[in-house]
Amino acid sequence: MPQIKKRPLRLYLSIIDESIGTLLAQNNEWGKEQAIYYLSRVLTPVECRYTSIEKLCLSLYYASMKLRTYMLPVAMYIISQIDLIKYMLSRPLITGCIGKWSLALMEFSFKYIPQKAVKGRAVAEFLADYPSTKIDSEICDEVDNLYLDYTPWLLMFDGSSTHDGGGAGIVIISPKGRKITFSFFLDFKCTNNQTEYKALIIGLEILLELKVEKVQIIGASNLILSQLSEEYRCLN
Repeated sequence: MPQIKKRPLRLYLSIIDESIGTLLAQNNEWGKEQAIYYLSRVLTPVECRYTSIEKLCLSLYYASMKLRTYMLPVAMYIISQIDLIKYMLSRPLITGCIGKWSLALMEFSFKYIPQKAVKGRAVAEFLADYPSTKIDSEICDEVDNLYLDYTPWLLMFDGSSTHDGGGAGIVIISPKGRKITFSFFLDFKCTNNQTEYKALIIGLEILLELKVEKVQIIGASNLILSQLSEEYRCLN
């Protein structure tokens, strides 16, 4: 069934020990759910050692990157065993693969729906039980060359120092308006400028990891912003 524009989509996720399966579906004009796209693949030896929740997160990330052109313009309802949206996008710290996947998924409009006995779920589980034997190389290339949008990302940073050390904080906002915040304790003596440099560097490292090419930076330090714009020289 071809996709009907501006109508919400449903993404069903399923996993077994060595494979993942997804089904993208949408209601037709008569309100009957029909499949739009099927995806399944076997897991690599490293991925097979993931926990169940990590495999579900991988399944969501894999489907989102592969079906990005279908999913990005509309509201997406995620049907799975647990609330992956809350698990991935509400974590206080971003680490490892799940952290990278969470940042990449910030541009999508996801809403979780608890798993129910529906036809789409059965199809997704069938795909997981009988995946293709060839691992899709395209998604690996997409992970390495991820470019999320022409609209700039927004990075805001700040920092402050105390007698015991310093603190740094950043806010990253995706082109679709999803926001995630980070705060860090710096366990060494530093100046206010040094904490702000550190906050900026951390934020840029995260964006570079995502291959983001366009970013708007906002900060309270006129010195650092002037150095970024090359109005001031950075001597140290």
